[in-house]
Amino acid sequence: MKLFYIIIIIATCLNAQDSLFWFDMTTVRDPMPKTPKVMDQIFEKSQIKLIDSLKTVRVTTSDGFRLQLYEASLVEHATQKLKNLEKVLSDSLYMVFDAPLYKIRYGNFPTKAEAEKSRKLLANKGLKNVWIVKSRIEQIDTEAK
Repeated sequence: MKLFYIIIIIATCLNAQDSLFWFDMTTVRDPMPKTPKVMDQIFEKSQIKLIDSLKTVRVTTSDGFRLQLYEASLVEHATQKLKNLEKVLSDSLYMVFDAPLYKIRYGNFPTKAEAEKSRKLLANKGLKNVWIVKSRIEQIDTEAK
């Protein structure tokens, strides 16, 4: 009886192997769909050049300075302050967690003099408690290939 079950199992395994070699693609009746060339209709040469130029931009990091605008121990307070600052400042805002504080920093300044100049401009906008901190900053290298 065991031999009978073994033969059944082996025969089932051999017959279970299937492949697509028996299928003939020439018998398919559906025609190939005619799809439009979307890239040609949407993008112009100037936009394609712009997209290609973005491929050559590389962001690197180096030592530099940022302005610390705010710090809080609760993420909710830091997130709310970040949303308020995004209305005033256009870009380069970063929220950093340095235990136990969440810190909001601004800018990518390679020199301390540039950071000081920006700190004075922010003081004129009403941000008084701003100080300069050493940090890793992002630099965009457009010459990279």
